[in-house]
Amino acid sequence: MVFSLKRINPLLFILLLFSVNGAQAGLTPLLGSQLDNQSLYASGYITLGAETTVGGNIQSTASVTVAAGAIVGGNIESGTTTTLGASAGVGGYIESTKTVTLGASATVDGSIQAGTTSTIGASSKIQGDLMTGTTATIAAQVEVDGDVLAGSTVTVGADSIFGGNVDAGTTTTIGAGVKINGELTSNSSQTVSPAPVVMNQEELITSVQTTLKELGKGTELVSTTFGTNDEILEAGIYSTINYLSIAMGKTLTLDGKGIDGSWVFNISNYLSFAANAKVILNNVTDNSSIIWNVLGDKTGSAGYTQLGAGAEVRGYIFAKGFVQTGANALIAGVGNDCGRAFSATNFIEFGANSVIGNEGCTNGAVAKVTPIPEPTSIWLFGLGILVLTFITKRS
Repeated sequence: MVFSLKRINPLLFILLLFSVNGAQAGLTPLLGSQLDNQSLYASGYITLGAETTVGGNIQSTASVTVAAGAIVGGNIESGTTTTLGASAGVGGYIESTKTVTLGASATVDGSIQAGTTSTIGASSKIQGDLMTGTTATIAAQVEVDGDVLAGSTVTVGADSIFGGNVDAGTTTTIGAGVKINGELTSNSSQTVSPAPVVMNQEELITSVQTTLKELGKGTELVSTTFGTNDEILEAGIYSTINYLSIAMGKTLTLDGKGIDGSWVFNISNYLSFAANAKVILNNVTDNSSIIWNVLGDKTGSAGYTQLGAGAEVRGYIFAKGFVQTGANALIAGVGNDCGRAFSATNFIEFGANSVIGNEGCTNGAVAKVTPIPEPTSIWLFGLGILVLTFITKRS
């Protein structure tokens, strides 16, 4: 099935510019907020399965758990605890209101700040500072390029290496063969700054979802039939009065026709991609945007998003409820953008070997939404037709 928007005469484009400017407000509330630069945000916990890759930043008001071998390209900010499994990696910093735990051979390219305790597994490497509100427990053969500062005790295993100072508010216990290039200080007078608090963003996400919904219904996609076969959609606004689902192994092709455009999906119930269902981009420019607005405003709906094993989705997901995938799932943006998944009220879970954002992707400012105008501005469209008709007759 192919849905397409009627071609608009270029002479009407100037008139339509006045009507689409309001649509650009769809993501404006995010600009300058904590969410403006996030790949993942959840009001609940975030869990990444083994060997999963996230290209950008992660933020959760609860815990963040990164399983063995998983990689986060950006920063992690958690409202409670952050836990990295063995050989997991973080390309930026970690900030947790409570604890930070690193498994063996984990790596952090930035600094670590924990509100209470930090536990660093053997052979881990931290390229920045390690700051913890109470105790820091560091296993053998750990490398910390920066300083270590703990509010109370610091315990270090054998053969660890520190590029800067090691300060403990009370006592230090240092194993054999430890190298400290700076100074070792017990009963230090230095104070540890509190870890930043992660703000709950439910109200902000809900505001964005409401603004997107107010863009209009556009073309209705019938829940019981759409997605049971391969589908093609051109840029525009689409909606469902119930769920939106793509069946197992089926593809939804978004055809951009080689020009900048936006796809906005306003979904009343839930969004589901079955195993190996895929969103494919055809002639979609890097300046285009794709938004899945999972409202959950149908009676009894949780507003969740689920991707089966091997499913692939492009764009931004704004979900009232949870976001969950099976193994080998993909969420990517348009062009070099990382893509995003936000849960206003619940958790985010990714299965093993999943990918959120391609390697080297960026979390730039949120894209503008510029879909074709809805009935609220249709009078401008009609005025344009009258003007064009008058010009044509005069000529």
